[in-house]
Amino acid sequence: MYPRNTFLVTAVIALLLSSCGSSDPTVIAGPPSASARLVTLGSDAEFYTALRAGLKAQSTSSLGGSGGGFAEVDTDIAVASPSIAPSQASDTAESAAGESGSTDSSRNEVTSTNVQELNVDEQDWVKLGSSGDELYILQSDYSNDFVVRPLIEPLIDIEFSPTARSSSAIPQSYTTKLRVMGLDAETPDSNMISELDVDLSGRYAEGFYLYETADSKSAFISATGNNYWAFWATPTAFSGVDSLITKVDVSDPSSPSVTSSFKFDGQIISSRRIGKHLFFASRYYPTLPGEQPWTQSPEVWAAQVDSADLAGLLPEYRRNDESEGTALIDPSQCFVAGTQTTHYYYSPDIITLAVLDLDTMELTDSQCFLGATETLYASADAVFLATTEFHYSQGTFVSEGPDIAVEPIDTDEFISESRTETSIHQFDINAGSLTYAGTGAVKGHLGWNPLRKPFRMSEKDGYLRVATLNDEQGGSASPILLTVLLADGQGSLETVSTLPNSREPAFIGKPGEQLYASRFLGDRAYLVTFRQTDPLYIVDLADPTNPSIAGELEIEGYSDYLQPIGEDYLLGIGKDAVAASDGVGDGRGALVQGVKLSLFNVSNPASPTEVQSVLIGQRGTHSNALSDHRAITLQPATDAHPLRVSFGIDVYGESSPERVTDENSAFRYYDYRYSGLHGFEIKVGTDAEIVSKGVLRVNPDVGVNYGAYGVDRSVMVNDALFYITGSGVSAANWGDLANPSQLR
Repeated sequence: MYPRNTFLVTAVIALLLSSCGSSDPTVIAGPPSASARLVTLGSDAEFYTALRAGLKAQSTSSLGGSGGGFAEVDTDIAVASPSIAPSQASDTAESAAGESGSTDSSRNEVTSTNVQELNVDEQDWVKLGSSGDELYILQSDYSNDFVVRPLIEPLIDIEFSPTARSSSAIPQSYTTKLRVMGLDAETPDSNMISELDVDLSGRYAEGFYLYETADSKSAFISATGNNYWAFWATPTAFSGVDSLITKVDVSDPSSPSVTSSFKFDGQIISSRRIGKHLFFASRYYPTLPGEQPWTQSPEVWAAQVDSADLAGLLPEYRRNDESEGTALIDPSQCFVAGTQTTHYYYSPDIITLAVLDLDTMELTDSQCFLGATETLYASADAVFLATTEFHYSQGTFVSEGPDIAVEPIDTDEFISESRTETSIHQFDINAGSLTYAGTGAVKGHLGWNPLRKPFRMSEKDGYLRVATLNDEQGGSASPILLTVLLADGQGSLETVSTLPNSREPAFIGKPGEQLYASRFLGDRAYLVTFRQTDPLYIVDLADPTNPSIAGELEIEGYSDYLQPIGEDYLLGIGKDAVAASDGVGDGRGALVQGVKLSLFNVSNPASPTEVQSVLIGQRGTHSNALSDHRAITLQPATDAHPLRVSFGIDVYGESSPERVTDENSAFRYYDYRYSGLHGFEIKVGTDAEIVSKGVLRVNPDVGVNYGAYGVDRSVMVNDALFYITGSGVSAANWGDLANPSQLR
């Protein structure tokens, strides 16, 4: 048997939903059908009972077969009783001047990683020191060693494997380098200071944080096993996976050195740095020794689970070269996600949310639960873990052999009931400790891009605002849902309001549209939907118990990313598009063209306007910034200059084309022209406009070498712009981008 592949199932559902419609606009989406709050287990024995039940179900769950999943958990288990009072001391207070990313106005005007929340840092491949004198670049690449070995059959599905089953030569490991570059903002130019080979024991580096204090400066590199995203729906792919956080002292940039490490069992899902604390969520699958469930009968497997010593299978951590591991979790304090217990595609994963003190490399706290999570969002006061739950109440999906067959279904009947919810768990932050605050569920899902999912959530004044894609499609259902939740102090995130509702029945989006960019700022949410045109919706959240659509604007194309500029303006970065008469086009009802910047005036939310739009390139043009916000560099406005924005673009066709309106012309693809870093100034007020400052091109004749993993970043120090492509750095003055330095 081959594993049931939920990725393909989801894709099939999405295809069905996108092609269906209805003309009855009377049904309004309501609150979720059930709560998914975590329940306490209370003792080691109860934890092991729940874990055994989940392991037994693996013989008939996502590893192949039908039915199964977590066994039912006793619903009489006590609900967690979190502290009702919100955290009074958060790590925001620890974000003192001098930390990486802060601006010291007495020295240099420097940029930092473009992040979702102020004072909540995100890892990246490139970091700029707070003085603007040093640039740090992380590069992870395949080693030259390949190993030939049989692939474990249940982990591989031909449909989704990056390596065909017949080919067993796979990379044995990765090599990682941390490069330190000296920056000269006056020239401008850069020079190599040092390069350190970082031994991550063959793991793949996912990024790093730069943490600076008055006395030290360190890089914290997170690394994990190989190619886990390809097998996200197959829990056994996480068997034996561990992760590593390595501290590199860069206080002396000419002589960086690895000083300590923190290794733990499991896969890092995501992380955030708040002050001196690193918050990370991990996924761990406990693997029994010997025969595995897919090789034996359910009865034999159940007996094996019953006789196993589960205490020896729990995740541990080790600091530096410790030979003995320390428990990462306390099983008696673990929770279980109640509503996930009957879903066949869940497994007994142990999800851990932990806090690491970056000064001492000590674990200060951890919380755990049996269940699932796929994304992490953090404000300065709380961490939220979210996961999608699919409820297949209608339709039958079966897996036979390597190909997954979908049984014929009545499409109209199949989509008549919502099947998708998102469960969200909230943990309040109090310095280096975590307190479980509650769990809630919202209808819909957060989308498919892991970097966009956190942007669908925003916490303000204790209220969590969530924008989701509704899997109910057609004219009877709003394609986008907005839900506001609040912890009740008793273990639940209660839904306090939704949009649409009976008082505010207007839909967010039109039938068949999807949610693209989303951004919350203060008491507003900005949401961009798209199919043939780009409606920008402004949602008023001043009263979180009674949200309403304040206004909307419909233009051509769409925005993938939204950047608020003060309270009155909004910058959208996305693509232009021409509506397709056949309603299909590129599959989204339109023919997507080049990159587009739009400047919106939202000072009157009831009547937003597009002040100006700028097109770069023609059909085929692309930018990493459209899927990764960290590829966008923002230098805030000062008295001397307006907001500066830069990001890399691969240009096809004309660099500054006229807008195409003819559908026949919109079908045409264009030849590749160049790749380069484009700079823009965004003026607001009476002379609001987008001003192109030119292009920094490293290799004008052959384009840009983006390196092994497409690293495409930029940083600014005063008026100097530095472009990082792969591991190389080129620099130019903001006023003369066409004359860069050599690639260093």
